[in-house]
Amino acid sequence: MLGDSAIAVHPDNARYKHLHGKFARHPFADRLLPIIPDTMVDMELGTGAVKITPAHDPNDYEVGVRHKLDFINILNDDGTFNSNAGEKFKGMKRFRARVEVVKQLKELGLFIEVKDNPMMIPICTYVDFHFFS
Repeated sequence: MLGDSAIAVHPDNARYKHLHGKFARHPFADRLLPIIPDTMVDMELGTGAVKITPAHDPNDYEVGVRHKLDFINILNDDGTFNSNAGEKFKGMKRFRARVEVVKQLKELGLFIEVKDNPMMIPICTYVDFHFFS
């Protein structure tokens, strides 16, 4: 969430049509997130609104390219977070930041719940056999 640069909603989702082109304020970083209509969003899944982190995920990357979103680097070379993640998280390692994000969201009254979310992790099966010879 610390590298988010937009919130996407399905263009046909009546719940969010009035928000197309509006902005939400990021809770930790000093930036506004445009609310963009995009058909990659499954309007029946969860809230029907999806945070977009173009520098993190292949699907988000495609949305980022389509909508000319910022690709925000939140990591230092040593794996800690930089100031783009927000001053509260600057210098933290990612697992510590995950705990702190939830804590901060709760303190701000913005936390609703945690749910398991099945993930598909792509694996490359290409092997260059010449490399091994």
